[in-house]
Amino acid sequence: MKKVFGVIVSFILVMTLLAASALADTTIRFWDGNWNEAAFQKINELWSAEHPDIKIDAEFLVDAGMSDKYTLALMDGSAADVVSCALDWTTTFANAGLLESLNAYIEKSGVDASQYVQGAINASTVNGELYALPFRSETYVLLYNKDILAAAGYDKAPETWDEVKEIAAAVTKDGVAGYGLCGANYGNFSFQYITMLRCHGGTVLNEDNTASTLGSETALQVAQLYKDLAAYAPASMLENDNVANRTLFASGKIAMYLSGIYDVPEIIKANPDLNFACALVPTGNGATRSTILGGWSVAVAGCSEHKEEAWEFVKFLTSSEIASQYTNTFTGTFVPAVGFADVAPEIVQPNADALAYAKALPATGAIVGIRQAIFNDLSPMLADTISVEDAVKQLDADVTALLAE
Repeated sequence: MKKVFGVIVSFILVMTLLAASALADTTIRFWDGNWNEAAFQKINELWSAEHPDIKIDAEFLVDAGMSDKYTLALMDGSAADVVSCALDWTTTFANAGLLESLNAYIEKSGVDASQYVQGAINASTVNGELYALPFRSETYVLLYNKDILAAAGYDKAPETWDEVKEIAAAVTKDGVAGYGLCGANYGNFSFQYITMLRCHGGTVLNEDNTASTLGSETALQVAQLYKDLAAYAPASMLENDNVANRTLFASGKIAMYLSGIYDVPEIIKANPDLNFACALVPTGNGATRSTILGGWSVAVAGCSEHKEEAWEFVKFLTSSEIASQYTNTFTGTFVPAVGFADVAPEIVQPNADALAYAKALPATGAIVGIRQAIFNDLSPMLADTISVEDAVKQLDADVTALLAE
């Protein structure tokens, strides 16, 4: 009888341990862009070594339609536990109540939010609640071909947009375009227009984000600048996004274009001998330089059933050590990606310096729609289907309507 009882007790203990083990093993889902898929394997190995009981089921999405998929999934409760978001997405999703506030988790964990790029923290804060932490930060710089400029008599990068036009006019010949203008892709187009606008002293919205300022004289001036640069752009301009411009720049077919440090590895890989450098974005009207803080943050979905575990992954991925191995720009704590250790300082340092001038887009839920409107309303002027003046008027009216919704 004692032997039978002992067997029963042992069986119960084994089953209890198995049940406890099953409960301890948790799988959380993670969504990110497919450009990070190759880097994730190493990150997942590091995570598994520290958190053997929490598995990561990662899915990597294409850029086209990514934010729409997020919106629908966050609303119907099918989203991943942790979602990687562009900064302006975080604002939109947080305003809609679709993300989990991280305030309590940060306080409990003792995480110092001041270590992160302030603009990213501002962009992810709504009504005093922080909804995401950044793992990637970047802003625009001007990439320029030193040999093309030198052949035309210019030994340094332009410092003003008037100088950009002057140099672009001088070097546009023999199959080389002076400036790589973006005519396609709403994200690239709107970021470049807003960057030019800010560097001329203009803004997208008023100080409290309640009214459009895209009908101002400065906004009109910058729209005209964008149109003027089309004269020195590749013939394929209307179809070109920044990936196309990067390819042309790497092949020596474009002298200058705006982009971020994320383009550098691809340029070097395509043409290791290209003699190029980076410079701070030019200014106009004597204005103080002001660019857009770009980058990506990670947030916990409001619908997640594993919020504690999801927070642990957010904390892990945004640490300087891990993020520097995952990002291909700078971390959310200003540390350059490990891949830039052997890249020339004249390329890397201007990108680091540029972060000091970068500010997040206006923290309004309408910002994605505003960026789409910038592209929809201004891009037709490049094809001469509408005047610059009428395009700017239409944009101002559309943004005003968006803010009223």
